[in-house]
Amino acid sequence: MTVVPDAPVTPAALSAFLRGVERRGLVLAQLQCGDGAAAERALAAALRAFSSQAAGRPMAGWPMRFWSLLATAPPLRREPMPGTWLPPFTALGRMQTSDRLALLLRIVAGLEEEPASEVQGIEVAAYRQSLARACPRDAAGNPDAQAWRALAEAAQQELRELSPAQVSRLAQLRESALAGMPL
Repeated sequence: MTVVPDAPVTPAALSAFLRGVERRGLVLAQLQCGDGAAAERALAAALRAFSSQAAGRPMAGWPMRFWSLLATAPPLRREPMPGTWLPPFTALGRMQTSDRLALLLRIVAGLEEEPASEVQGIEVAAYRQSLARACPRDAAGNPDAQAWRALAEAAQQELRELSPAQVSRLAQLRESALAGMPL
């Protein structure tokens, strides 16, 4: 068996990766902490940390590392979370921090159970329990599939409808992270 070493990380590859996760990272952070400024700070820190560590990691592990860095950012881990959630996301503000993160890793980051549990540093069974607690419920207390789909679609709409100013700011954060400079 021939072992092929990982290709060296190129600035273009790193930039493309960051461009591919930055929108989802921003929306996840905003919906997790309910505070746009805190979300931006958390994302900027995760982008900087990831950029400084990427060269020593195989590209296949980049998504996991990025989401792990973002998920452990202090603004995203506070309990209770002091943020504000506007419709259609008001239910997020009533969730425990870890349950909200479990849900957002699924509907915003698009992670399956195993990688999402790894990002949170918990067993898959514990992740499933967090996700179950975060699941919208109907009046009878049963899981509400329609409300789940509506929440997931609203999150996807947030991703698609970032303002030009937000997109420009993401580019600034990315370029700053690639240059190794704090903003």
